Amino acid sequence: MRKLLLVLFIIISALSCKNNRQANKEIDSFKGSYQTNVKGIVSLRTFDHYTRALNDGFGFYVAPNLVVTNLSFIKGAAKVKASPMGLEDFSLVQGFVAYDLNLDLVLLKVSRRNLNYLSLNDATFKMDSVYQLYRKKRKLYIEDDVCGQVNKTDSIAFKDYSGGLKSGKPVFANSHRLAGLVQEIEGKKRILEPKWIQQLIDRQDKTPKSIYELRNKSNKVYISHTKVKGFRIITNKGNIEIALSDKTPIYRDNFIKLVSDQFYDSLLVHRVINNFLIQTGAADTKYAKKDDVVGWQGPGYTLKMNVVPGLYHRRGMIAASKLPADRNKHNRSDGSQFYIVAGRLFTNTELNDLEIEKGIKYTGAQRKAYTTLGGAPYLDGDYTVFGWVSKGMDVVDKIAASKTYAVDRPIDEIRIKTIQIIKK
Repeated sequence: MRKLLLVLFIIISALSCKNNRQANKEIDSFKGSYQTNVKGIVSLRTFDHYTRALNDGFGFYVAPNLVVTNLSFIKGAAKVKASPMGLEDFSLVQGFVAYDLNLDLVLLKVSRRNLNYLSLNDATFKMDSVYQLYRKKRKLYIEDDVCGQVNKTDSIAFKDYSGGLKSGKPVFANSHRLAGLVQEIEGKKRILEPKWIQQLIDRQDKTPKSIYELRNKSNKVYISHTKVKGFRIITNKGNIEIALSDKTPIYRDNFIKLVSDQFYDSLLVHRVINNFLIQTGAADTKYAKKDDVVGWQGPGYTLKMNVVPGLYHRRGMIAASKLPADRNKHNRSDGSQFYIVAGRLFTNTELNDLEIEKGIKYTGAQRKAYTTLGGAPYLDGDYTVFGWVSKGMDVVDKIAASKTYAVDRPIDEIRIKTIQIIKK
């Protein structure tokens, strides 16, 4: 009996050692490195309809022709280009094949194949510290940091993170295995578990769809226009209150969305002309330096023109700006930029001349407004008027009279601190 037990013990011990050797062999079989991992990371650049650059960000290959990144970075763009990180060799992304609003993920189909993609099969979420890679002019930089404990919300597993790692980039464990994607949700950073990316890949479409289709994808419920009385534009020069017309519902609802998303916060009033207008809403003014040429970026989309009888360029009216005809063949309005008419008084003789020049006929109400209140009648019919100032024209006039550079940009910065919704 003792001999039998001894034999069984030897057999079990041998099997255990064999299993341990196999386990160790499996662990040792993964041979990652900084140099290998960096090859899977891409730089991304988004563009609007006019091919104006919007934002720079990151993503990474998860298959030879698939790149994953944060949906919030892509959303609103018309086109996206990708380049191996640090090489500035951008090529157009074909489109998206899957997205998830709750996870803030989008899967992009790219033209440039990359066999050095980051393996999700070898990924891990068991790590206390992570590192990110950055490459500039072919030099490799490493940044590491400590991550938090695993949290769960609505069945999504992630790790809280408050360090300086870049959103959209992958993070790696010390074993060099992929450990997740850095995201920033409502000002808070997190590391998303790799398995959620795999689930996105599993349900991808065969045919890529246009990036532009992502612009309206949202779980967010915006306030109804029926509950909105107006808006308060708070600037460092004073406040301006405005109201929007229900006759231009697309422009009205778009403005509600942009204000709700805090799009206008910290943007410059970048163009002012005394006795004419003040203009704002360009995305490229948020971090603009004094010598920067600004006013060329919108939210990534444009709006169809909508000239409505009864909405014209009298003093205090609000209209959507647009690019010149040579760069705007479809004659569409910018998605976010708008101007407020300061204007000047016009005589009936001047209005008669404008009627001949433009081939239009001013109504009695228009003539009265332009000869007694003032405005910019020469813009009528060419731009979409969608609102008016209800309070604060003195602030508009003060801003319009600001001293400017040659490009009509105020010498002293005038910024929108925020725009508040005034509820009924």
